[in-house]
Amino acid sequence: MKKFLLLGIVVGLVFGLVLGCGSTGSAAGAMTPGTYLAEQRGYVDQIKVETVVDGSKIVSVRVVENHETNGIGSFAIQWLPERIVEAQSVGIDIVSGASFSSRAILGSVTDALRQAGADVDKFSRPPPKPRARDQEISVDVIIVGAGGAGLSAGVESMVKGKDTLIIEKMDIPGGNTIRSSGAFNVAGSPEQVAAHRGRYSIEDFITYTMEGGHNLNNRELVTHMIQNSAGVVDWLKAQGMNPKIGETYQSYTVDGEAKGLILDLLHRYETLGGKIMYGVRGTDIATSGGRATGIVGVDKLGGKITIRAKAVILASGGFGGDLEMCARLDPQLEGFVTDNSLGATGDGIKMAEAIGAATVDMEQIQSHPTIHQASSTMLTEGIRGSGGILINTAGKRFTNENTYRDVVSAAILRQDQAKACILYNKELMDNNPNVQGYYEQGLVTPYETLDDVARYMNVDPGVLKQTVATWNTYVANKNDPEFNSSFSWIRDLSQGPYFALWVAPGIHHTMGGVKINVRTEVISTGGSVIPGLFACGEVTGGVHGGNRVGGNAILDILLYGRTAGENAAAYIR
Repeated sequence: MKKFLLLGIVVGLVFGLVLGCGSTGSAAGAMTPGTYLAEQRGYVDQIKVETVVDGSKIVSVRVVENHETNGIGSFAIQWLPERIVEAQSVGIDIVSGASFSSRAILGSVTDALRQAGADVDKFSRPPPKPRARDQEISVDVIIVGAGGAGLSAGVESMVKGKDTLIIEKMDIPGGNTIRSSGAFNVAGSPEQVAAHRGRYSIEDFITYTMEGGHNLNNRELVTHMIQNSAGVVDWLKAQGMNPKIGETYQSYTVDGEAKGLILDLLHRYETLGGKIMYGVRGTDIATSGGRATGIVGVDKLGGKITIRAKAVILASGGFGGDLEMCARLDPQLEGFVTDNSLGATGDGIKMAEAIGAATVDMEQIQSHPTIHQASSTMLTEGIRGSGGILINTAGKRFTNENTYRDVVSAAILRQDQAKACILYNKELMDNNPNVQGYYEQGLVTPYETLDDVARYMNVDPGVLKQTVATWNTYVANKNDPEFNSSFSWIRDLSQGPYFALWVAPGIHHTMGGVKINVRTEVISTGGSVIPGLFACGEVTGGVHGGNRVGGNAILDILLYGRTAGENAAAYIR
């Protein structure tokens, strides 16, 4: 009897084990239903995500707290939660252009699944890719690139009543524009004249721009841009935006930053009925009888996109994101970092060259003097224009911080360790949204005293204090006898808290590109206009010569972007 009892127990145990294994296998991925919170750091700060699951699937995903950049990370926050639920997977593609925010959201959902006891491997499998399919589209105007130039062109084309499509290789709009400070220069606007701000003489501004570009600029392009610059303010107002005169010089901003400008242009374009296809890279310009008749592109799945159009506008940006190309054209840039968008790889220039377009100034590549090297973040010129100073490893100033960018970059490269520390205070930060962003991103921390700054810099505190004290006297006297700086003199550095960060030059802007005239028509290598082909923004060359003046890029994209949209529409008529 005992033998039968023992045998029954053994059989029962084995049977139970088999049942248990089978049960575990059938319930792979089973979760404890509930709501789970998790957070990971995005580009600016922690992103907190709420994930709701039932026993077998992800029910909902919602970002409940974030401080990500509006116009960059905000797109990932808007789009990814729904895509995760639809795919039932955290193995989906990130939003290109918002990778930090994307990875934080995906990582937070992964953590939530672990909390729920899920088989994370099951929910990490990439969803099946849809089959690539070719498309053929017909529009009035096709624009390559959804940065500031492309969106400006798109708005004007739509205002003129043309059916307009923009293709953008990244998953979000903005290009390099959204990475800039957003300020643009103007000469002769009524607000400037009334406020006695900056170089509001048109002729003075033309001379300043030409000298800044080492007189390599196309004077006709520069003159046209500056003579019509005040009209850009009126145009933006007509589109429902609110450009405001800047704190210093002749600059204006829209909503205080480039992100505001891009989002306002995007909203206006879409409100007018304009369309954008994201994740589509232009590969060729279609031609017929010597005229541009459309764009051939490819989407992320490899599908061929054929877009027939009555006019083509290239607004695809420069090539500052292609470090190999930059170093090939200017070997001195070997080893430099870049603050450019990943999408800035010269696609439009290559397409235009392939059909016989001329290029100019391709070897003219600008380094920005104040790039935080580890993050490739550009610290806006507005810091130096509003009272921030540059200090070397000996604790001393060494240059006119507010002169042309190439001059400041060269001065930094001559210093010990080829770097400098940019120093400013909280009052300056509080008056510039872009500068506030560096604190929100965690790039800088406040220092209560100059002794604290000296410890961060590892310099003699006495030398640093003397440097700042001397600077404060220059501000009081509105005169810099050492370096002849021409600051706004609106604040000194007598009061903390202070902010300091080591910076060095990095690739910032490519001045060369497709050759155009003032109508933004593309010029061939033979010197004639290529009918139906227009270009605007950083894809073009000639406007900035050998060195771009700070604040002129946004003016360039707005003025010539609008011009391209207007003249493309006129060409169709």
